[in-house]
Amino acid sequence: MELKKLALVCFVISGMAALIYQVAWTRPLQMIMVSTVYTASILFGAFMLGLTLGALIMSRYSEQIKNPLAAYGLMEIGIGLYGLLLILIFNRLPDAYRLIYPISENFYLFEILLGIAVFILILIPTTLMGATFPLMVKYVSVKSIGEGVGKAYSANNLGAIAGSLAAGFLLVPLLGIKSSIIIAAVFNLFVACLVLFNSAPDLAKKVVPIALVLFFTIALFARYDVQELHSSGYYAGAPKGEVAKGKIIFYEEGAYGTIAVKKFSDTGALSLFINGKGQGSNIASDWRVNMLLATLPLIFNPESKNALIIGLGTGTTSGLLAEAINVTTVEIEPVILEAAKYFSTMNHNVLGNKNHNIVIADGRNYLLKTNEKYDIIIPEPSDPWQSFSASLFTKEFIELAASRLNDDGLYVQWAPLYGMSTDDFRSFYYTFNSVFPYTLGFVNAREDESLPIKLYPSELILVGSKSEIKINETQLAKSFGAIPESVRQDLYGVGLDDINNILFLKAFSGEEIKGYGAGQGIITDNKNDIKTVEHALRKGILCVKKKMRR
Repeated sequence: MELKKLALVCFVISGMAALIYQVAWTRPLQMIMVSTVYTASILFGAFMLGLTLGALIMSRYSEQIKNPLAAYGLMEIGIGLYGLLLILIFNRLPDAYRLIYPISENFYLFEILLGIAVFILILIPTTLMGATFPLMVKYVSVKSIGEGVGKAYSANNLGAIAGSLAAGFLLVPLLGIKSSIIIAAVFNLFVACLVLFNSAPDLAKKVVPIALVLFFTIALFARYDVQELHSSGYYAGAPKGEVAKGKIIFYEEGAYGTIAVKKFSDTGALSLFINGKGQGSNIASDWRVNMLLATLPLIFNPESKNALIIGLGTGTTSGLLAEAINVTTVEIEPVILEAAKYFSTMNHNVLGNKNHNIVIADGRNYLLKTNEKYDIIIPEPSDPWQSFSASLFTKEFIELAASRLNDDGLYVQWAPLYGMSTDDFRSFYYTFNSVFPYTLGFVNAREDESLPIKLYPSELILVGSKSEIKINETQLAKSFGAIPESVRQDLYGVGLDDINNILFLKAFSGEEIKGYGAGQGIITDNKNDIKTVEHALRKGILCVKKKMRR
């Protein structure tokens, strides 16, 4: 093959490696820095800034380089070796994050410092990646610079497209973060060997053996410590010793998220984590929320025959409902199914329940495609400040769900009060109430309850309907008695042993707070930034500490 064509093929491969790195680096940084749109923006911005800096610097010196292809090969070695070193560096980042975490009281300063830190972290490889472009343009240009730019740009972009697809759909889900990074480094070294042995064989004989020794040494001893990575992010404000009590017993990289199950040595509690953030557990407070999500619609709409749940999580809500009616659960991440098996006791072995149907799909797209009507719809997204959940709190999504409800159907929505400012909640409630004129609000607990353990009112469950929701205690008691005994046994275990204890958790009805949130603004797809991440960083950790103390 002609050397210029070989160089372009190599530039395709190095473009693949660059995007594999970018996708793979996102996962640990999400766990360390919390999975928000800010984290994604910081990483992409730092990545592009490094590319720009590298291209700018090299554009000034490329004409002085006599063998641009050999220089390109050396830079590929640097990218590959540093890419591998990042596996080790990631393990130390949680400690660095905890050092600057106190500054989170000043949200914007905190995010700026995180941006600077990420830029420094990936400065070397991204600068080298950017510097390869002017070198390749110089080498492949024959008739004009424009021709060289076009060939180099198209080759690199072709590789970038292939790399992003391969990383997101194949490498990370099938092989994991560490192996994906190693494969990207292999691409870099493979490219370096090809171009160096073809353009500067004497230099290749000196440099390549050293590079290979370093590569195999780092690849062999580099450990991707998921236990350490899980000690940061949302839990950075808690004592590290408390966080360290949770040992990961299940971990897998999925196409849509990093899934883990932790077992806490001091209490025996099990917790489900998605991208480093707890999404459910078998502790009383979390279990109680799932029970209320499942039982409230059965109590207020006892004639319900079917339900749709968006998000499997621990499987508890789906499992409790499936004891009584037919349930379809839509889950976007297949790995969650494996994690849910660890919670089979509390979810009543939901995956084996004949009344339960699991659909692997995006919940919103499923609602758009289906024509089926449901008596109950329960979305179970993560916190609204997480980038992948915000769109499930918008008016358009709630309207879409409402269109798939029967006339007397109920829409049951969880809201994390611990991570929402007053203005955020006012906006969300006003958005919810604009679709469902009849609402009831239930807290997960009240501080004046007589319980063996102390629970705090940190979460809210909204029940919405297009028709009036009647509160007739006699009828509700009858509906409560009709709930399957297997479900009521679970309710007894968390202090919800009769209808009065459940109604005691009612915080308000829509009539009682009529007009609440008016003027605050509607949350829409076009403007769905529920700015709770700042509040969560400041206040959310208090809830975490309380859970740990229990």
